[in-house]
Amino acid sequence: MSGERILITEDEKITALDLQKTLERLGYTVVDSVACGEDSIASTRQNTPDLVLMDIHLKTEMLGTEAAKVIHDEMGIPVVFLSAYSDRSVVKEAGESTPYGYLIKPYDPREIDATIQVALAKHSVDHKVQNSDRKLRMALDAANMSAWEWVPEDSDLVPAINVNHSILSQDIEYLVNRLHPDDQVSVVSKLKEEGQVTQQVRIRQEGEDRFLNADLYAAVVPDQKNGSKVVGVIRDIEEEFQKRERLRQAEVVFDSISEAILITDAERKILSTNPAFETITGYSRSEAIGLDPDHFLHARRQKDNVSKQLMEKGNHFWSGEVACNTKSGTRFPAWEHVAGVFDDDGNIINYVFSISDIGELRRAEKSLQRMAYLDSLTGIGNRVHLERSLSSCLARQKEYPQPVAVMYIDLDGFKLINDTLGHAEGDRLLQIIAERFVSSVRDEDIVTRVGGDEFVIVVPSFSDEEGLKVMADKLLHAVSEPITLSREVVEVSASIGISVSGEELVTHDDIITAADTALFHAKDAGKSCFKFYDFELAMVSVEKNRIERNMKGALTNDEICIEFQPLIDMNTGSIYGAEALCRWYSRELGMISPERFIPIAEQSNAILQLGEKVLTESCKQVKEWNEAGWHDLVVSVNVSARQLSDKNFPNIIKALLDEYAISPQSIELEVTETSIQNNKYAKEQLERIKRLGLRLAIDDFGTGYSSLSRLKSLPFDRVKIDRSFVRDLPHSESDVEICKAILALCNVLGMRVTAEGIERQEQLELLREIGCHCAQGFLFSKAMSPEKFSQWVREFGQGSRPSTESHHHRGV
Repeated sequence: MSGERILITEDEKITALDLQKTLERLGYTVVDSVACGEDSIASTRQNTPDLVLMDIHLKTEMLGTEAAKVIHDEMGIPVVFLSAYSDRSVVKEAGESTPYGYLIKPYDPREIDATIQVALAKHSVDHKVQNSDRKLRMALDAANMSAWEWVPEDSDLVPAINVNHSILSQDIEYLVNRLHPDDQVSVVSKLKEEGQVTQQVRIRQEGEDRFLNADLYAAVVPDQKNGSKVVGVIRDIEEEFQKRERLRQAEVVFDSISEAILITDAERKILSTNPAFETITGYSRSEAIGLDPDHFLHARRQKDNVSKQLMEKGNHFWSGEVACNTKSGTRFPAWEHVAGVFDDDGNIINYVFSISDIGELRRAEKSLQRMAYLDSLTGIGNRVHLERSLSSCLARQKEYPQPVAVMYIDLDGFKLINDTLGHAEGDRLLQIIAERFVSSVRDEDIVTRVGGDEFVIVVPSFSDEEGLKVMADKLLHAVSEPITLSREVVEVSASIGISVSGEELVTHDDIITAADTALFHAKDAGKSCFKFYDFELAMVSVEKNRIERNMKGALTNDEICIEFQPLIDMNTGSIYGAEALCRWYSRELGMISPERFIPIAEQSNAILQLGEKVLTESCKQVKEWNEAGWHDLVVSVNVSARQLSDKNFPNIIKALLDEYAISPQSIELEVTETSIQNNKYAKEQLERIKRLGLRLAIDDFGTGYSSLSRLKSLPFDRVKIDRSFVRDLPHSESDVEICKAILALCNVLGMRVTAEGIERQEQLELLREIGCHCAQGFLFSKAMSPEKFSQWVREFGQGSRPSTESHHHRGV
């Protein structure tokens, strides 16, 4: 690839930026990126790119197809269309603008590369033919204007020869002296010995030291004085020579690209294939020549009949997902793009098929879909399933005024069993409890697991409160039955908080929070019981009030401090940075865990003050590290949903970066999936923060709404695999596959991956083996004060680059 110059016309900034980075990674030069057709025409006139990538539907009234027609008619520059739609009208509209390709969003980098190379190769051939006709006429005119003359007296060649692009008379000696030394002897020798010469030569450009390629045509002919003279012309072929070089490069791309490429005739009979075709399908080139892809490659399904779809589209351009067969008989999903090649009269002469095996991507999607809705341990619904189901039930209340009940269940005594018998036994206990819950409720009731030993059951309909009490008693009895594990029989109990939708409890969050509050009071009442939520119960939430009352003073008195837990680069064994974590050491209440005070802070404005404190302390610490010579350490800071909704948040970040004079790349903000799920400002806020230069990570990946569209549409650099998927590695096969799926997806999207909660060397080794980039957990260190963290870096890191092996050996 020689760095072809590309102009991007795309009105979605994130899509345009993603496309620009993809092109630059592929080796192209992006000369400009504009958002409307008018600007595209102006930029093309100014920058004369080699190719234009043009979105069809832009933000102004001018369509991309209209702009493309102007660019083609006026400047002859090839255009490849971009669109999120592939319906017949859109493709037909694009085809009327003389396109050189058509890409459907989302783009695959290899598909983009192949489409651009094919478009440039086709345009090169078109341009070559046009130039050849024009240059031939110029050469014939030039031949009538000047000639070389043969002088009998000294039997040598003297005046005049055409040597420049515009024809000028020069003597033969001047010409020969400008030829490349390797061409001089050959030209003179052929003229003397054979009386003519037809040869490609290299001739020095006048006033410069570089040589240009040219075709030299000359012959010795009689003159009017019965003597001889030499008549000849020179045709500049430098541009054609460069085009041929580019065609040869395109041929290398054709042979080396990982996508299968087929070239057929107008009847779709295969003329040629590239090596990747045999690698992907198992069919050799000789076996495929002369066959129609529909007859042996495409699966026998009506919707996969590409020939039929090409005819339906009417413009001989099509792309989409198809099922393909291999020679061995297996079937794989593929993304296929078909482009017609036309002659000057508009007749179809060839088709170019590009085929990408997307099997791995589809498997990753399925794994994420399972992960998005089902709890991987118990097989019942997870938090996402709960939110969707409850929201759906509440929506139905508008048509059928039937209250919805929620039972929030927490197991009593689970932690003791988990700690004494081990995680494997604890997991088995949770699976048995989940099965008992499902067996104890009706088919229409929805059982979900939302945390370690927390379950939530949605009751879409019920007769009265007495019916809910009977149901709660049944669930408590089901939990209390002895449970037989692999080593012994254990018993646990449960506490249940119950809330019912009504005037005060309207939204999903209202009902869940109310049930959680009732659960707290059930546990406080002695456990193994249930409590209904009511207004009085909410008002006497003792712990919440105490924590909330003390929080403002804790922030003022510096009782809440920031500690740092190391992040280790798995590839180099060096410190990537640290995550900033809140710790509250209360003089009145003692040590308060973040799990207790953070949720309460998020329900008030205290979370904004707390979040700004964490960010301020992190920036201050980065400055101190820089002064100590550690310029490459990154601090990862958690951002709450309330902070993300604060429109002034990006300004706060900018002010802190300026105050402490640190690089934006030193700060990485972690955002949870749930904090952006229902936040209509999330995308705008994240884009503003990204423009400041900060890194962005999505935290607790896999516990919230995990989807391809969300990852692709938001500007994240890094994904953090939740500790729940790391905890049982390498023994849990399902967790291994989930981690592999996350890494496969992130590699496709160009994101880095951090695994948190690593406590054992075997977990680290597995994650490193499957390609994880960054590690965090007690295997390296717990969270430390800034002073201890700096000491840890110096002691174990050999400067700022500690190795993971040294930590392990020292028992960190």
